[in-house]
Amino acid sequence: MTTAIIELMGLKFNIPAYQRGYRWEKQEVTELLDDLWAFSEANDSGDFYCLQPIVLMENKEDGSYDVLDGQQRLTTLYIILTYLEKAGTPQSLGLADYTIFSLDYTTRKDCESFLRQKEFINTGIDDSNIDYFHICNAYTHIEKWFNIHPEAKSDITSILLSKTRVDSKKRAKRNVRVIKYIVNEGTNPIDVFIRLNVGKISLTDAELTKALLLQSDKYSGTELKYNRMKLHHLATEWDKIENALQQEDFWFFLNENSAEKPTHIEFIFDLIANKLQKKKRYFEEKPKKYSTFLIFSRYLDELMEVNELSRIEAVEKIWNEVVEYFEYFEEWYNNRMLYHYIGFLITVYSSQRELIIETLISKSKKISKSRLEAYLRNEISETVKVKKPILDLSYEDDKNAIHKILLIHNVYSTLVNDKENAYFPFKLFKKDRDKNKWSLEHIHAQNSETIKDRDKQNSWLDDHIDSLSKDEDAKELVNKLRDMRSLADIKEEDFNDLTSCVTIFLNEKSGITDKEKHSITNLCLLDSHTNSQLNNSSFDVKREKIKKREVENYYIPLCTRNVFLKTYTKYPKDNVYWRDEDREAYLKNIQDVYDYFTN
Repeated sequence: MTTAIIELMGLKFNIPAYQRGYRWEKQEVTELLDDLWAFSEANDSGDFYCLQPIVLMENKEDGSYDVLDGQQRLTTLYIILTYLEKAGTPQSLGLADYTIFSLDYTTRKDCESFLRQKEFINTGIDDSNIDYFHICNAYTHIEKWFNIHPEAKSDITSILLSKTRVDSKKRAKRNVRVIKYIVNEGTNPIDVFIRLNVGKISLTDAELTKALLLQSDKYSGTELKYNRMKLHHLATEWDKIENALQQEDFWFFLNENSAEKPTHIEFIFDLIANKLQKKKRYFEEKPKKYSTFLIFSRYLDELMEVNELSRIEAVEKIWNEVVEYFEYFEEWYNNRMLYHYIGFLITVYSSQRELIIETLISKSKKISKSRLEAYLRNEISETVKVKKPILDLSYEDDKNAIHKILLIHNVYSTLVNDKENAYFPFKLFKKDRDKNKWSLEHIHAQNSETIKDRDKQNSWLDDHIDSLSKDEDAKELVNKLRDMRSLADIKEEDFNDLTSCVTIFLNEKSGITDKEKHSITNLCLLDSHTNSQLNNSSFDVKREKIKKREVENYYIPLCTRNVFLKTYTKYPKDNVYWRDEDREAYLKNIQDVYDYFTN
């Protein structure tokens, strides 16, 4: 049956533990507002606008309703009504005699309080909790939409808060309604939830598995009261684990990108499901859709039928394994040595992440922490070890090997930086890796590449006039740079000749050979975007640009920063050139880290 929105006011809706949190984003929120306003404006669009159904199960004890489907719409309506109430629109239209319905979360009581106390109104975007983030985000989009369409406030308020009644001309007053479907008493709510959601894109394996584990109707009346407490505890732990895995520093320590799984706990379920499938072969071929849910469904049946566990014992056995995985992840993350060693291996072997994690969990159960450290050092050794001296590695032939050595140099240098108790930021290193790859930057510039754009030519000239003006020996060269900078038109051939002169001068001052230009002593890690801004620049100019990038909050790896600050060199002669003694000191520091692992 259809029910006017005003008739939902004062009702209490419960969001069961198996339901996902609020996840509507800008598109869904603004589309709903657009549709409501279009209906209010179009007098020929019928007597009422009907939202999609909400599926409810009534609780006879207190008259509240469990929401089996429609939580996203109800929550969005709650936020819209809260905004309109704050704006004073219902009061101005004489429609203020109501109390907005309430949303009671079975396990996420903090989220219930956040909504009830309307904390999302003045907090901006609160990202301390994934549910808070989406609720605040929705409120922000609603606020922006009404700022663009201020005249819509009274129209939308009127259709939302009008009862179905007939006016003096015997016309039905137009309003917004929702199809309210009450399932029969005794119906399995989990089955209804899965049936309603199985065709929706947003449903995840984790959510289906959660529904499978939290089915309360599977227990007899005598068991239910006792087991309900256990299921409530499981649901509460679930939310704690999900919130922890939503923290980016923690997530990127183990994963490549945040969009990989919308529900991050699914990462753990996938690991366990894949292990079960390999061991027990529930399916000849792993199902392409909902494979994790289907594997856990088979596993739950096996535990009850073959192992003769009660349902609650089988559920607890599965859940304890999920908790065990999470506790290992937490232990690795909180132990600085394990964090850096494991994080390095997962970063280098991202495609073998699952194998690395399973191996480490297996070993963690059997060996001491000191032996685990020795094992990890050995794995790192096998990863970075090369068959020739690292000084003989070249940019042209050994890019991959140099990249891994410089990465472990940065990771280990961060680990031993005890003064700040620092953690290598795998999040910053991985977050945009698909779009912005990490590359090898030549510290002392290679042979200059052609610059054709006039603005870039002028910028290059300005930078090198400032830099070379610090050296008395470069006075004649600086005058040539200034003369060219003053020209209204620069010929490409003349500019290239002058850049070649600068390159020759820099090479002589730095004492660098052609072989050394491409050796590890002249290479560091930088993101490709920063790298592209440094082409054709002297050491001094690169340092200034890197300092500027860091001030602008771009991530510069620790050892790259140390290179351009000449941290490795005792009493450097100057900061203008990358000299022999600078390269030697840098190589020694890299060699010490390399030897620590490979010896």
